[in-house]
Amino acid sequence: MRARFDQRQELKNEYELLIKFDEHTYELFGLYQQAIIGDINVPIILLKLLEMNYRDPNEMSYMWSWIKGNRKWHAWNKCKDDAMYLYVEKVNQLEKGLDELVDDWKDELDPRVPDKNAWVPEEEAEQFQKFMEQAKRERRERDALKRQEEIEDGMWDE
Repeated sequence: MRARFDQRQELKNEYELLIKFDEHTYELFGLYQQAIIGDINVPIILLKLLEMNYRDPNEMSYMWSWIKGNRKWHAWNKCKDDAMYLYVEKVNQLEKGLDELVDDWKDELDPRVPDKNAWVPEEEAEQFQKFMEQAKRERRERDALKRQEEIEDGMWDE
């Protein structure tokens, strides 16, 4: 189990360089901390606040402002063996959906792909959706052509 755990840790670190992982790795942080460090070592007053799903609305707490809620704490507060097992499972799930995550991330960065969260009048929603799908397809085609050119130029060792 430990070897699989170490292997998945390396994989997670590689992918962290590629895309924004905040929403997908909160729980991984806590599971990793529990598997490596052991039980959470936060003073009891903070434990009680966190057990009640406390979150400083202004994130003024110097100790927990980086947590973005308490998802990391709840993941950390698990049995060490369970944490290792869950860590391996979560990284495997993340790995399976990685291509989709990378594509979504690239779509968000491309100014030619409209913002999926933009407000659109109801009567234009269907047309907007079609336009957005077309822009995503075109971006993926451009990426594939660029990758092919890079392979032909010897930039990839495949």
